[in-house]
Amino acid sequence: MSAKILIVDDEELIRWSLSQDLSNSGYKTVAAADLAEAEKALETENPDVVLTDLRLGLESGLDVLKTARRGNPDLPVIIMTAFADLESAVSALREGAADYISKPLQLAGLKITLKRVLETAQLKSRLDRKTQKGRDKYRFETIVAESPSMKEALAMARKIASTPFGTVLILGESGCGKDRLARAIHYGSVRASEPFMEISCTAIPENLLESELFGYEKGSFTGAVGQKKGLFEIADGGTVFLNEIGHMPLSLQGKVLRALEDKTFKRVGGRDDITVDVRVIAATNEDLPKAVAEGRFRQDLYYRVNVLTISIKPLRERKEDVLPLVDRLVEKLCLDLKKARPVLPQETAAELLAYKWPGNVRELRNVLERMMILDETRFQPVAAAQPAHIARAEAAAAEAQGGCAPIALPPDGLRLEDVEKNLVTQALQRSGGNQQKAAQSLGLSRDALRRRMEKFGLKEALSVLALIGLLAATASAGWFGGSGKKDAFGAANQEKTKEYSEKAGAHAPVKAGECSKCHADPKDPAKMILEAKPLCLSCHADRAEEMKKAVVHSAFKDMDCSTCHQTHSSDNPRLLNSPVNELCSGCHDPKSDDIAKGHHGISVFEGECTACHSPHASKNAKLIVEGKEHIPFGSRSCEMCHEKAAKDGKPVLKEMPSKSCFVCHSNFRKLGESPVVHVPFSSGDCSTCHNPHVSRRTALIRKPLADICFGCHDETLKDAHPVARHPTAREEKPDPRREGKPFNCASCHEPHAGKTPKLMRADIFIMCTECHKK
Repeated sequence: MSAKILIVDDEELIRWSLSQDLSNSGYKTVAAADLAEAEKALETENPDVVLTDLRLGLESGLDVLKTARRGNPDLPVIIMTAFADLESAVSALREGAADYISKPLQLAGLKITLKRVLETAQLKSRLDRKTQKGRDKYRFETIVAESPSMKEALAMARKIASTPFGTVLILGESGCGKDRLARAIHYGSVRASEPFMEISCTAIPENLLESELFGYEKGSFTGAVGQKKGLFEIADGGTVFLNEIGHMPLSLQGKVLRALEDKTFKRVGGRDDITVDVRVIAATNEDLPKAVAEGRFRQDLYYRVNVLTISIKPLRERKEDVLPLVDRLVEKLCLDLKKARPVLPQETAAELLAYKWPGNVRELRNVLERMMILDETRFQPVAAAQPAHIARAEAAAAEAQGGCAPIALPPDGLRLEDVEKNLVTQALQRSGGNQQKAAQSLGLSRDALRRRMEKFGLKEALSVLALIGLLAATASAGWFGGSGKKDAFGAANQEKTKEYSEKAGAHAPVKAGECSKCHADPKDPAKMILEAKPLCLSCHADRAEEMKKAVVHSAFKDMDCSTCHQTHSSDNPRLLNSPVNELCSGCHDPKSDDIAKGHHGISVFEGECTACHSPHASKNAKLIVEGKEHIPFGSRSCEMCHEKAAKDGKPVLKEMPSKSCFVCHSNFRKLGESPVVHVPFSSGDCSTCHNPHVSRRTALIRKPLADICFGCHDETLKDAHPVARHPTAREEKPDPRREGKPFNCASCHEPHAGKTPKLMRADIFIMCTECHKK
């Protein structure tokens, strides 16, 4: 369809000439001599372009421009002007004119200008239609949100859309509608008229993903025959949607981070920075904190994308949305398939509500589409509509539950905590009190099981779980008869007690047949009659004073000896299965607690804390022998480095503590004949540079080593060695050319090289030229 052009000029000859020439070029033309005729033509002819002279006798072409834009702001207007009126033409451009051409007119140039203006107008019109279509299709009102969680997510999305700034992270399982919510945010914001570019980080190979995101230059790799813009560049002013960002290759995450922070990037093979203005919306079904901990996702990128977070619950957790979604999806399917709306039987609605929907909304849409194609008037039951899918889903669910039958909910309801406590108790009973086996049977880690035992108060019951079968058997056999005034356990069958004590090697109170010292009720043998500490004191009276002082340390934190000791474990109570260092780490986190991380690197992982420390030692675990065992121990003694006697409570180093270093570093043994260590160690003190209290690897006490080197060589090298005067060597005035790279003598010199430090390599001048390029 040819475009219609309104020609406005007060000279009839120009109107006729332009009309003839443009008609011969395939355009439709309408002519007007003044503003009044132009207004009438604008109302009746609906032109695609207005071509007007700037001066129309006593009137002005600017009036035509204002009239045209008042009726249609998108109507392009071209101004014709003489060279003397060039300044007025520029003013017209400021008023909104699409372009201007100078008189006398050149027909070829006029046609080029008309073609360009029309193409721009058509492109803008198509974009506006697409934007409006997107707004209609993805407006927030089209998203089903009947459940409280979905209403909350939608409210958050509306707030985010009200501003064009801020990176958005949408979390949710696959198929729950993350991409639709991302589009709703885009089309609900001021960026709606700009491009929305989506890319899936799992659908494109790693070697192509970078070029898709950032583009590439000609010749940057094999097959790059020309320049190509990436999605970030195409979406300038709009939105980039990074779907499944949790699967983005680690090698690409740094470049994406820079694009998010600085809004700049380089094309693949390019040298120039490209600046863009885009909002990034990321989505993932991954556990990003876990991915960060495992090293699969950059921590700094996680912090950058986790600015505005929206979490979409899976469909199984928002049942209120299922049937409204069915109505919305069926309505759309009826339009697409040109079918009448089918009837939804109650039994099918019940099945739709009961089903777990592991594929979420995507799976629901596929099931409904299959139903409508297979049956024109009524829905079939879910199982009949998609038997293979339902079977697979139910098999997977049964496998995930370990084949267990589901727990039936009583009519009066049930407390979830009671169910969990009951299952933990059963697992402990079945494993005979073995926490590792119990945890495996429940699909938990050992620490998770312990937390639940503490939560439900089951730790004190662990020591007597082995008795439960015996007590139940003795009660059913009538072994606890009598007056009832007497202790129920006191009348226990002696043979059974003896048999049990021989098998269990039980602790003293039980060996004597006095179960009642610990246990209160034969019907509830896990219930203790007294706290365990008084029970311990009843036998260990000679340690009463010591135990009274030790009231808050890990072993006695809850005044319960059984925290550390197995109560049914022969005359001498042995430790529980777990090493004591795990009990210590219950209070002292080896990664964050200053007491633990400062110098106990090895102990909480491989050694026994009790090798050095007394577990019965109040708040601060004291050394068994002051100044004796210290950290790099394993099986070694602190006496290798420290004197037994301490001054002012601080361990004193021996005269030649380096000998202890040579226990591990045997290749450095010949200290006297051929010194293998540098000047700081000429006195034989490895601890000058190295911290002896750091697991099995000796770490430097401080960095850079220059501080240590200049401790001896400051005066000697001050004049002779130019690098000694380098400000970064002493870190007094950091050199901006080496920011973040403090000078270290060990960069050039071998620190273990005798009294005269030798260079590590001959081409050491390369390091100098890094700073001193001239």
